[in-house]
Amino acid sequence: MRRLSLFVHALVTACVAPGNDTTSTGMSSGDPAAESLPPAFDRVQPDLFAIPGAQPNAWADFDRDGDLDLFVGMRYSANHLYRNEGGTFVDVAPELGLADIEDTRAAAWGDYDGDGDLDLYVGHSATAATPNRLYRNDDQIFVDVTSGLGVDLMGNTRQPSWIDYDGDGDLDLFVAMRDQPNRLFRNDGAPGALPAADASAAPAAPAWTFTDVTTESGLGDPRRTVGVAWFDYDRDGDLDVHVSNQNGDEDAFFRNEGDGTFVDVAAELGMNHPGRGEEYGSVAPAVTDYDNDGDLDLFIATYGPDILWSNNGDGTFTDVTDPATLGVDYHSTTAAWADVDHDARPDLIVTSYLSGIAAVEDHLFINDGGGSFTNALPANLLEHGPSHGVAWADFDRDGDLDLSIANNDETGGTHHLYRNLLSADAAGRSLQVAAMGADGRSMVPGAEVQLLDHDTGAILGTRLMDTGGGYCSQGATPAHFGIPAGVERVDVRVTYVAGGVRSMVVREGVFPPDYRGRWLTVRSDG
Repeated sequence: MRRLSLFVHALVTACVAPGNDTTSTGMSSGDPAAESLPPAFDRVQPDLFAIPGAQPNAWADFDRDGDLDLFVGMRYSANHLYRNEGGTFVDVAPELGLADIEDTRAAAWGDYDGDGDLDLYVGHSATAATPNRLYRNDDQIFVDVTSGLGVDLMGNTRQPSWIDYDGDGDLDLFVAMRDQPNRLFRNDGAPGALPAADASAAPAAPAWTFTDVTTESGLGDPRRTVGVAWFDYDRDGDLDVHVSNQNGDEDAFFRNEGDGTFVDVAAELGMNHPGRGEEYGSVAPAVTDYDNDGDLDLFIATYGPDILWSNNGDGTFTDVTDPATLGVDYHSTTAAWADVDHDARPDLIVTSYLSGIAAVEDHLFINDGGGSFTNALPANLLEHGPSHGVAWADFDRDGDLDLSIANNDETGGTHHLYRNLLSADAAGRSLQVAAMGADGRSMVPGAEVQLLDHDTGAILGTRLMDTGGGYCSQGATPAHFGIPAGVERVDVRVTYVAGGVRSMVVREGVFPPDYRGRWLTVRSDG
């Protein structure tokens, strides 16, 4: 058995607007008692986000203005792209070319052409009777470039992921499907400018090419896949992939062999869930170092009892699920980790879904340490709460994580945005790190970010730059870390995974207040 060490996504995405009237919760700046209050959130621009039928939601700074914008895919109504204008949101999807009306089940942001702005892959359901689309971001206008690239799949699309599986420096595309084998497309770049039809005209733009390498890679899993997370679990310098399968199918854990092929080692690891009934199945993996021991653990939201796999640090995992809290059968659809209270312990939101019911009880599990969790979901999040998409992000740049939800009920659902009402002092105890490529233009999915107390060396968290999570969504957001009181300076370690090499870039003695309201940017070239 090869050594395994999971790397997780605790990235976050959310939305709220400064200037909106909010209800005070007593969490005033500088009040020590306020810091012990349960988490509280306030709804933002409720009229704007009241439309029912939302499914995927993903954050990204598509316009490169320094704050996070939000894409929301809808069920049989127009999709939305909410541009963040200083904390207030405006839907710009119609004018920018993204207001598709087909049933949208999946979305992934990634700079596939390496030009420094984020492109968007949108996945549909089989009932939509339309192919998936790849939209190239051309200076904030989205152009459908799907035709001829071979990525125009049709069927029940679930998690798409932009990742560099072969370590050649560009983003490849993996697409999970629930009704047919999953697919892997290798990005072969732009071979050169196409000749112009008119000799007097300028050459056409370079033609980007993708090659379907599903068969030779071994990733054409025919089981009914819903969730996917890519990370270098065995720490050998390339990205592996955990695949969550539904309808009684066993889960898969594909190890990247480094030669373009993958081997399913889930059964070897005891993580395949054999013998479960048709009504059970895994839906969404969520990865983080929940116990801050330096290795990454894995939570699986399922139809059936949820499960938390603790990484033993020796290439094995142990089921440490408390059956009374995390391990209840919630009929879960989505899970996402986030340190909502800035105690340096990742907390976990778990959403539930039952067909035709707009408000099934969800849970926000506060990490009490020592493997203990307490449910503390605020009452206002129980009303028409999330059934599918969950995305954390610091949309208002105050330092704490806000929450975007998506409920796909066609009549009673919403896709509200909630601002985290952590006190100003506590919210400011944080750091957000963007792991960028050597050119400093785009974030690198699958890069690992770790934060340590500069004085003691204690680990304050380990995060994965997003490779897929929430519900069939991939955002492009910085790694977020809450910092407990008393920590003055931190060390940042960013590990880049490519071509069989794990290379680390270190920033020592970082003073987090220097980065309040902005991200610490780290480049792979140091």
